[in-house]
Amino acid sequence: MSIIWAWQESVAEYVAAGQQVVAPVPECPGCRRRLARWSGYWRWVRYPVDQRRIWIRRTRCRRCRSSHALLPDFLFFRRLDVVATIGQVLALRATVDVELRALARRFDLPRATLRGWWARFRARSPTLLAAVVEVGVGLDSAPLDLRQKGEAVVFEALEQACQRAHRRFGEQPIGELWRFWSRISGGKVLTTNTSAP
Repeated sequence: MSIIWAWQESVAEYVAAGQQVVAPVPECPGCRRRLARWSGYWRWVRYPVDQRRIWIRRTRCRRCRSSHALLPDFLFFRRLDVVATIGQVLALRATVDVELRALARRFDLPRATLRGWWARFRARSPTLLAAVVEVGVGLDSAPLDLRQKGEAVVFEALEQACQRAHRRFGEQPIGELWRFWSRISGGKVLTTNTSAP
């Protein structure tokens, strides 16, 4: 299982920190006991200027014996690319209807990767929309003003929920739109899990 946490710096700074990266030690999602640090592992991340290995901290619950990867909020669960790249590609495809071939050239990514993202996003868009609306209404009880059609409505709702979070908590703790989406979804925007995040 993975837990998303807010990394306030750039991806390059995370890469530079290596194994010295300091991640918070949260509660166990299962039993709510404080987790203990438990080593970590290397994984790859692809971001606009480079592709590097990064250190992912792990924690373990002493009571229920489950272990958890602590993923920084610039990642989605089981995806190589950073959330900003994935979010931009999906938003352009959904809102402006840019062809995947053009997006693959623009972002210098394999078209098969973008096809996979788009297929998973389309399949999950009703669940993602419901989760984002729930967060938005939880931040401010006024209904969201959604006017877009199809998959584009997910991004309209996401922008409004993020604006509400900024108004309530300020700019610094919330950060940019795509990292916000990673945190509120638990990094599971493109997972095969079809239950609500």
